[in-house]
Amino acid sequence: MSTKGKSTAKISIEAVQNFNSWVEEKVREGTLDRYVRRGMLNRSEIALECGFSRSLFSSNDPLKAALARVENEFMKSGYIEKRSDGGERQVDPSALESKLASKERELNSLRERLANKTAENEELKRKLASSNAILDDIIPTGRRVKL
Repeated sequence: MSTKGKSTAKISIEAVQNFNSWVEEKVREGTLDRYVRRGMLNRSEIALECGFSRSLFSSNDPLKAALARVENEFMKSGYIEKRSDGGERQVDPSALESKLASKERELNSLRERLANKTAENEELKRKLASSNAILDDIIPTGRRVKL
């Protein structure tokens, strides 16, 4: 869809027309269900095939309404599963357990690193205190001290 020399209103109308003709074609072919991702139509693929930017779905109200109409029709017909109101996802318990185990391993690794850094920090503090004691002897007398 070329936008050169066209008004925003004309671009908007053409986008809706392209979308509607695309939907009709996919319904006729019976392939519209292939564009369903996560309980809704995949806007990126649709925009690519219709020849306009994906952002038009959010900025073009008539296009947004046409998309909502198609999705609602699909929900009623059973092609698209109805999204839950709370936006909750169905989660596999084994996936949660593996994620928890992964996070626990990461936490243990971080605790180990913290313990190592704390020990290193204490050692460096002792060395600094020793160096400061030597400097306290050298500076006032100006003599070299045997170590």
